[in-house]
Amino acid sequence: MGGDFLHIALDVSGDGKLAVPPKNIADPLTQVFNFTLFLTNTAIRKNYTISNITTTTPPLANIMNQEPSQTVKHINFEWPACLVGDSNNAVDPTARGDYNISIHQNFRIAGQDHYSIFNLPISVTNSIPQFPGAKQLLTIPAPGPLSATGGRMDCASLENPWMDFAALVRSVSNPPAQPIQQIPVETAPRNDGGQVGGPGSANGGGRGGGSQPTGGASQGQVGAGAASSGMEVRVGHMVFVSVISVLGVMVSW
Repeated sequence: MGGDFLHIALDVSGDGKLAVPPKNIADPLTQVFNFTLFLTNTAIRKNYTISNITTTTPPLANIMNQEPSQTVKHINFEWPACLVGDSNNAVDPTARGDYNISIHQNFRIAGQDHYSIFNLPISVTNSIPQFPGAKQLLTIPAPGPLSATGGRMDCASLENPWMDFAALVRSVSNPPAQPIQQIPVETAPRNDGGQVGGPGSANGGGRGGGSQPTGGASQGQVGAGAASSGMEVRVGHMVFVSVISVLGVMVSW
């Protein structure tokens, strides 16, 4: 991974089944509340914020409220200064290497609230320039966060306390099964957007159901109910496709 910034796209509509802002997303059966994302490195025990709902400015803003009416929300994370370099030729060689894009999802399915974590492994080895390119500012939403001078943020400014794997396992509340395959995605009757119930069967009879998967971690399963989900990741002008699952969430970068 490299380039000017890390591009992540999340389908927050459960493949079109759920309403998205500015429509009212509250639903007693199925709802995505919010996402927070982090960039973590187990080897050097670093945990950097990608998006944490602390401001109204992307990428730190509430992902659900960005890009109104869009079912796919985009996070353009500016690589911090300690990741600048190319291969082992870097400002801080120890900071480059293997990371997880750690996706934390707060959601409700089948009337029960859950919290899941999915870790997408990446390797930061490609070129990341010292100074962000001016053309990237035409990207929507604009990449960030940036320092007060418009440069890359100091890593210490984005760093969070490290949580080991056992602590992460204790923090999750996964559903009992994989939503897209085993838990029908149903919503309460509504007329303000979002599909009610699951898709029908091929012959037009009966009721189907499904959403995209939830949770799972690169080091192994995070909690008993975790599974994988669909994700595509874009970095710079290159596109890499992985398989990740979150509740109706397609992730691309």
